[in-house]
Amino acid sequence: MATITARHIIQPEAALSKNTIITNGTHISYVSTEFNKYIENALYFITAGIELNQEILFIDSNKVLKLLNERLKEQGTTQAQLEKINFIDNMEFYEANTPLDPDKIMHKFASALTPLLNTRNPVRHWGKVIWLEGQKNLLERLSKYEAAANQFIKKSNSFGICAFDGMQLPASVHMEIMKFNHYIMSDNELVVSSFQDSENLHPSIRREMNYKNALSTLKIAQSHYARIIEEMPDAVFITSRGNIAYTNKSALKLMEADSAQLHNKVVWEIIDPAFHEQIKAKAVGVLKRERFSTCEIQLIALTGKKVDVEVLSFPFVFEDKKTIIHIARNIKERKENHDLMIRNEKLEIAGQLAASIAHEIRNPLTAIKGFMKLAEQGSLHIKDVYPILDAEINRIETIASELLLLGKPVSTEIKVMDLSKLLYDICTFMQSQANMENVILHFNIPNKPLYCKCNGDQIKQVFMNIIKNAIEAVPSSGQIIVNAKEIEGDAMFEIIDNGVGIPIDIQNKLGEPFYTTKEKGTGLGLMVCYNIIEQHNGNIRFHSIEGEGTTFIVSIPLIEES
Repeated sequence: MATITARHIIQPEAALSKNTIITNGTHISYVSTEFNKYIENALYFITAGIELNQEILFIDSNKVLKLLNERLKEQGTTQAQLEKINFIDNMEFYEANTPLDPDKIMHKFASALTPLLNTRNPVRHWGKVIWLEGQKNLLERLSKYEAAANQFIKKSNSFGICAFDGMQLPASVHMEIMKFNHYIMSDNELVVSSFQDSENLHPSIRREMNYKNALSTLKIAQSHYARIIEEMPDAVFITSRGNIAYTNKSALKLMEADSAQLHNKVVWEIIDPAFHEQIKAKAVGVLKRERFSTCEIQLIALTGKKVDVEVLSFPFVFEDKKTIIHIARNIKERKENHDLMIRNEKLEIAGQLAASIAHEIRNPLTAIKGFMKLAEQGSLHIKDVYPILDAEINRIETIASELLLLGKPVSTEIKVMDLSKLLYDICTFMQSQANMENVILHFNIPNKPLYCKCNGDQIKQVFMNIIKNAIEAVPSSGQIIVNAKEIEGDAMFEIIDNGVGIPIDIQNKLGEPFYTTKEKGTGLGLMVCYNIIEQHNGNIRFHSIEGEGTTFIVSIPLIEES
């Protein structure tokens, strides 16, 4: 890891000005939290490019572009100079209404930059990166984009800044993308990235000694990431040998404590004991420099309140000591939104099934009333048709129970359940909608129990959603087959239909929020299913041939029933 000293710390005013000598491709990650400072730094960047006669590409919102134009005119920039700047709206460039596609955005970036590189003039570019809120795999997508941008900048010998909104960028993503940048910048300072492999200052930025007035305003920070970490919206804990060595403002707020109460406190005292083993195993992996992954645990505030957090941990050097830095994000709101989304999906299913359920219940009721009438007239004895009446009443009871379940509040209870029985009840329940749509529903469920540790309400919702989608995809007189079996320690469930299939060009987008092929769909149904199964340490996969049908396969780990 690189060593940071005072000579490595530069103010943006100096780093982005014409006093900066660019000797090779430089990639800077800029995370901003103050809008006015952001505009000032953007002005330094553009002004220096104009004064050095460089090509400039600037990608940001129309609001920012308009404001920068006004400020540049105020400071004497000519119309000809303004017209030479290549401004692009970032909503259009990053396609903010769809999940971030690193390959597509990188292709657009290269296309926009290539004409500028062909001029043979030095090129500087600035991009304010935005993305669809709530999209899956944001860390993976942004890391891939930053790595590709880093390679392109190095190859093209350009000077590039990837800017992010510090209030929206998750700290876990922030730390990961630092690996692909030579320098890290906040609103007030720029430092060499500690995540670069080189032990020496990257040569792409070198300060001249004639800073004049700029040097008089240069302030040396006491720690290379002190301000960035201190102002992070996510809680940051730095631990050394199991003791808390540092906490930022957000961590103190999360723990409802002051720094004196937490300093040197044993970390296990603030973690719910149920998660101790999980954290110990993770700490061993972190110290071995294994791939960093997030985990969900509960912290205990000093008031005794338990807080659900998502934690990312990795090795860190703090005050010349080897430590572990833990970034904790409060996920209470996210979990509440997730539960609300599940509930909304349940109610949507209930609404769509209402008509078919009413029809399905009416059939056995008609039979029961007919038999009762015949018995009343003396044409037959109730005991002769009792088995039929009992079966019809049980069917009504099953359908009514399942419908009531859809309207219940989201349960968080995890317990051991027999998924064979659970799936049988669901198929019985869904048979009503299949009948209404003239679709044949077969289910092959073994008598052998399939015990899994799960939330029964949520697993029911997964199967209901997938079967409902299959019914909607199958034409009249089509069929759906539901299989359940045990394979290598997992309960495996197949939902097979001979419907229209899924077009190959959209198959990789299934499970993304707000992406749907239905006219009135939200795309949240499958996303909820994927999230639920992931929380149960299982997986969902599918294969589909357009025009022939689709098979969804759900796997959940089995346990031995004691």
